[in-house]
Amino acid sequence: MATIAEIAQAAGVSKSTVSRSFTRPESVNAATREHILTVAAQLGYTPTPAKAEATGTIALFVPDIANPYYPPLVKALQAACRRQSLSLLVVDGEDDPEADAEELERIIGRVDGAIVFAPRMDAERLKALDAVSPVVLINHVAEDLPAVILSAPEGARQAVEHLAALGHRSIAYLASWEDNYSSRVRLAAAEEAADYHGVTLVVLTHAEPTYAAGVRAADLVLAEPVTAVIAHNDLMAFGCLNRLEDRGVKGGVEVSVIGFDDIWLASTTRPSLTTVNTPYERGAAVALRLLTERIADPARPASTVHLSGDLIVRNSTAPAPSLVK
Repeated sequence: MATIAEIAQAAGVSKSTVSRSFTRPESVNAATREHILTVAAQLGYTPTPAKAEATGTIALFVPDIANPYYPPLVKALQAACRRQSLSLLVVDGEDDPEADAEELERIIGRVDGAIVFAPRMDAERLKALDAVSPVVLINHVAEDLPAVILSAPEGARQAVEHLAALGHRSIAYLASWEDNYSSRVRLAAAEEAADYHGVTLVVLTHAEPTYAAGVRAADLVLAEPVTAVIAHNDLMAFGCLNRLEDRGVKGGVEVSVIGFDDIWLASTTRPSLTTVNTPYERGAAVALRLLTERIADPARPASTVHLSGDLIVRNSTAPAPSLVK
């Protein structure tokens, strides 16, 4: 079946206009709507039937359920939903903006609303989803949509401050995709903190936030005159630490490493990982509150809530070695 994006391209209009043509036809010019409906019919598009009544179900969309970052968020939101007698539908994505948007388009009309963790999805696509059922974003910002930002910039600033206090003057930064909202926010905060503390921040990657990307990045780290690394997430930090070990470099002694998220593995590795934790429970509760308020009153002004994580210091960071590579 054709997607809203394909109809929009064929009709020469925006995705949100296509969505509103099916969900709020009175908000679209009659001629434009007729054109869109004709194109949609030619492409074989069948819109999701409108809900006759409330379903008592909300959706949570995450880009990769296999990433250990997400299960604690799922559990926290499930507990929050249970307290309000709501059912939770968990939708797993592919961390691909186009594929993820199509998956959301298939289910958005079947739930009362959705909490969407898709930091790479464009704002227009998100607004088109919100036109069908209310949407609340996590770790992403789009105009007129409520959002919850977890591990806001404070965590990145704390990471740089910690390394500077340990005497590190040159720090490598392993960033995620450039279109990832969380990555952009964390990197900007880290760069600001580096300038403030008089240290050099060297951005080495813009890659997928995976263990394998961290492994590859470690060789780049060793090619630079740095004594510490800040990785976009714990998985990248683990990959970097293990590759450093393979290269005969002792992580936490010769090169300090910091991650983000504080997934459950962070305290079990050797060395245990210094990382910025994520306020899962508070984030789930706030996101659900914003969503239920928006379901009750779709015209309610959108707000963005920032919930900062804190740096958890463990054994993967230490004073800078006296001799820089």
